[in-house]
Parts: sequence; C-alpha cells; structure tokens
Amino acid sequence: MRTLLFLTLTASLGVAAAQTSKGGVAALPTPDGAYLRWYLPGDVLPIGGFTLRLNGPGGVRTVAVSSPQPYTAALGLSRTDYDSLIDTYKSPIKSDSERTQRAFFGLGVVARPAYARALGIMTTLRDLKPGQYTVTVTALGSPANGTQTKVGEATFTTAPLSLVPTPGLPRPKAAPAAVQLSWPVPAAASSKLVVAYNVYRATGTGPFALLKPAPFFLSSQPGGDVFKDNDLTAKTTYRYQVASVDLFGRESERTAPVSVTTETVTVLPAPDNLEASVKERAVTLRWTPAKDSRIIQQLVVRGTDPSQPLTVLATLKPGEASYTDATGRAGEPYVYAVVARDAGGLVGARSSLISARPVNTRPPATPSGVKIKAGESALALSWNANPEEDVRGYQVYRSESEGPGAPALLVNTAPITGTTFTDPLSAGLQNRYFYRVTALNTSETESLRSGAVSSTLIDKTPPPAPALLPFTVSAQGVKLSWTQAELPDLAGFRVLRSAAGSAPVELGRLKATERTYLDATAEAGVTFTYSVQSVDAAGNVSASSEPVAIRRTRVGLPDAPKRVEVGSLGAGLGNRVVWTAVSGISVVVYRLDAAGSEPLQISGMTTTGVFVDAQGTPDSQYQLRAVDERGQVSAFTPPQPVAKQ
Repeated sequence: MRTLLFLTLTASLGVAAAQTSKGGVAALPTPDGAYLRWYLPGDVLPIGGFTLRLNGPGGVRTVAVSSPQPYTAALGLSRTDYDSLIDTYKSPIKSDSERTQRAFFGLGVVARPAYARALGIMTTLRDLKPGQYTVTVTALGSPANGTQTKVGEATFTTAPLSLVPTPGLPRPKAAPAAVQLSWPVPAAASSKLVVAYNVYRATGTGPFALLKPAPFFLSSQPGGDVFKDNDLTAKTTYRYQVASVDLFGRESERTAPVSVTTETVTVLPAPDNLEASVKERAVTLRWTPAKDSRIIQQLVVRGTDPSQPLTVLATLKPGEASYTDATGRAGEPYVYAVVARDAGGLVGARSSLISARPVNTRPPATPSGVKIKAGESALALSWNANPEEDVRGYQVYRSESEGPGAPALLVNTAPITGTTFTDPLSAGLQNRYFYRVTALNTSETESLRSGAVSSTLIDKTPPPAPALLPFTVSAQGVKLSWTQAELPDLAGFRVLRSAAGSAPVELGRLKATERTYLDATAEAGVTFTYSVQSVDAAGNVSASSEPVAIRRTRVGLPDAPKRVEVGSLGAGLGNRVVWTAVSGISVVVYRLDAAGSEPLQISGMTTTGVFVDAQGTPDSQYQLRAVDERGQVSAFTPPQPVAKQ
C-alpha cells in the first residue's frame, strides 16, 4: 500500500506546490510563465475539459485546456498507449477493484508527464509579464454529474527555473546475491515537487544503466523506503547512483557513485511436485518436501496475482507434505507455493506456482423483497441484498407470462453487483412484463428464481387522431364518420362541435367499436365545426381530427365539379388537378391507376379548386365528386387523363 498512499498524496498535489498552493494545483515558475499540473477530479475525464483563470499583471485572462488532448499533441506516446490511457479514464469508477486498478495505473500518470499532458492535466504558461499570478483551475463537467468542479488554485511569481534537488548519498547494504539501498530525501523546503527517484546501476567499472521499472516511488513514512535490487550475482561488486524526479518529469543531477559487493548465496532447496485438488470451499495442496538439515520450517504462501508477492498462509514442520486451505473465498482464483526457511530466517527457493479455485456448489438463497416501479419508458426493479459473502451478483429474467415455467429472457448483460436494475423499454409499449431475480455466486452457482413481479409502463402517450370521412346531411341531421388506426388500448371517441366564436362542446362519447355519429340537433342555416378525438384506456386524449365546417341548408344533390383539367408537373413530380371552385361546395379527388380500376380517394375535402398528386404518373386518370354543406355527394366526373405535353 506504500505506492497507493504516495499516489494519493501526489494526486491531491497537497505536497507538490512550488510556491503558494491552496490544494489541487502545482506551479513551477519560469522566467516568462510557469509549468502547471493538477489532479483529475473523480479520476474521470471532464466533458468540457478545464478552464484556467489567470489573475496577475495585465489583468485577468482565461485559458482553455481540452481533456483529453488530441493524439497529435500527445508527444512521446504511441497510439496504443494513448488509446489505452484515454479508455481508462473516460468512464467513472464503478467498483473497489476498479478503483484499485486505476490507482496503480495512476502511478504511470504521476511518473510520465506525457500521460498527464495527454489527459489535459498539465500545461505550460508562456509570454507572461514579470510578477505574481494566481491561477484557478476548474473542470467543466464530468460524465457523472455534468457540473463544474473547482480543482484548486496556486499562486506563483515568475522567476528563473529552479533545479531539481539531488537526494543524499545512497547507503548500500549487501545481502546474498542482492543489495538494499536507501538514501536521504532532499530537504523538505526544496523537494516539494519531487515525486520519485531514478536508480542507476553499474557492474564493476562498467557503464551505468537505469533500473526498471522506473521511477521508484518512496513511501511517505519517516526515513523513506528501501530499494531492493534482487537477482544479482553473488560476490560481485556493483555501483549505484540515484537522481530525483519531479512532478514535471525533470531529473536532478545524480548522486556520487557508491559501491557494494554482494554476499555469497547458499539457497535452501525448493519443495517439489506441488499439486492441488479442489473440494467444497477448500483447496488441498500436496508436495514432496525438500531434504536439508538446515530447514526448520515450511511456509505455504498464497496470493491472487502471480506477479505480486505472496502472503504466508501457514507455517508447517519440516517433512510435512500436505495442507488444506479452507480460508479462501469460494470462486476466487488463487496461486499457491511452498518454500523452506532456516534458523536464520532465510527463505529458500520457492516451489513451482500452482493455481486453484475453491468452489461453492450450494446455491445462494433466493433474492427477497423484489419490487417493481413503473416509468414512462422503463421498469425499475429493486430487491434485498443476499447474506452470502460469495455472491458475485444477480440475474434478472423477463417473461410475458406469470407461470414459473414461462419462457424467460435474461435481460442483464453481466451479473448485477447492486440491488437495482432498470429495464429500458419503448415509450407507449403496453405489454405487461413479469420479472424474476436470481443470485449468482462466484462459483457460477445460481439460486432459484424469485417470485414474479409485473407491471406495464405508465402510459402518457396520446393515441393518434382519427381522420374524418365525407359527411352526409339529411332531414335527420348531420352524420359524421371517421377512420382510426388500430390500437390495442383504444377506449372510445369524443365528438366535438362548435359554432362561430364559441369553444368546442362534447356532443357525445362513443365506444371504441363505433365509427359514426348522427347530430340531430344541428340547426339549419347555422355553420358548425365538427371534430373527433380518440381516447385510450389510460385516459389519454388525442389531438382533434382535421375539423370540418357543415351547414344544413341545401336540398338535393350537388352538381359534379366543372372544367376538370389535369397537367403533369414533370418527371417524378406528380400531377396537378384543377377545377372550377364553387362557394359552399367541397371536392374530393380520386385517382384511377389503370383503365377500369376502382377509384382511389387521394384527397380530403377541399375548396381551393386545385390539388397536387405527388404520386401521380403520366398514365394516371382522375375523377372528382362534389360534397355540399349537408354532406350530400355528387356523381363522379368522367375519368380525366393527364394532358399530353
């Protein structure tokens, strides 16, 4: 955890302020500006990048820094490294394991200014007038909440660029085929920007080479940390130098060389033939013990990452050849090894590594307390957390039937780690869905499904408006008729009427199966405007149909439209039909797509004397009918072809 602790301190930049800092921002003055660096709020790239507000000689100015920087500005990074870096920081942290992984990845960001520049958390101010400045850094939004976040501010005075302080002379300590190295860190007053160290090694009188991985991060504990250089050659002289590395990637002068000769190695033999067998919630190890009179103990070690140091799990007597580990978490992959130790505490060679995963085949308890909450475009589920320690997550199944054996679809793409799930659906969908939840442990053993909960979406979507058909006027009154798109939740219709200057009044409410209405109360000689609205089962009301004005005046059928002419608008543009308009008479246009075919109504009732048929062809023919104020319909006009050009 020393690296994580140091990373936290470095990321906060509370220990990295060249002059005056109020947290979050580090400034290194230059003769005409400063190097600036700050932390990434929430360890996630902000949507709008950063704004730097600079206050000093000459007034206030604002500098925008995009986050991330484009690849063309990410000097020193390969395309692969750049893409991996941006992908790591583009989304908020979702779990503790992801937080730990990002913390370790963040060490690379601390050690490599090229990473910081690519993320947009490091920049250089130039061409400033001499004097004192205060810079405030603000993050413009984040994927988590979209708000502005003040990162921090720092005050600096332009000055010649300071040198990176050199650490104290290293103190080497020889070990068998290894060296331990420590050194005094620079004085606190001069090392506020120092974040790590580079260690160089030479064999004998040979050239120095930088040791990898670099740089080396010291702990914040008193006295620093010990650098361990292992796997060296016994009884060999090595020379070492150390240099400081600051937050901006600058390196100090190296210390004077120090020499040390490694000690002779006498390694205890390693146990052999390590094997593992898995049982319920346990792993049993068996091996052949090493034979050496110096061995006083055997150590069983375990870990989850073979590249990291393993932890001592058990201490056994010499000669013991088996051990059962019942402390592992079921479903967790572990690596094991066995080593011998002598009376002086020296550990011998390690056996080969072996991996094993304890299992738990007992299903978790069925999730309880499953609830469902409906929204307009999603159904939200919640349930109680299971008590088992090895629960990996939860699965949600959706079906369209309540029966336990009904076909069900797994709707989550990965096990859900929390106790809530939202299933997005299309707004207006009226299907009733049934949901069941199961628990899944780390051994992939699944519980029984919970009892079903069900719901439909909250319906706030109005139905489409009906379309009025030609009306009729008779001695009995005005008869309206209309069409309506098929709707599974259609409940009925509202018929509305208004006179000039008055608000519409509901004449009646009809069932969903009815498509006509007779208004026997319409007064002769008065023009009324009629419209119809659809109503669904949730009470949502559609927009009104296109209104139609009707007056009960005339007697007898109207004459068919006169002087009908049809002209082409050009290739692919359709045809235009014109006729002589008559006051109080509406016209309906029909198209015949082939000689002898049934007329197809292509217009509503119009009084303009012209209609454009965008679907018409040069071979189309047209017939028209007149409709008077009483809704009486004339005979068809003769078929009229498109005039030849």
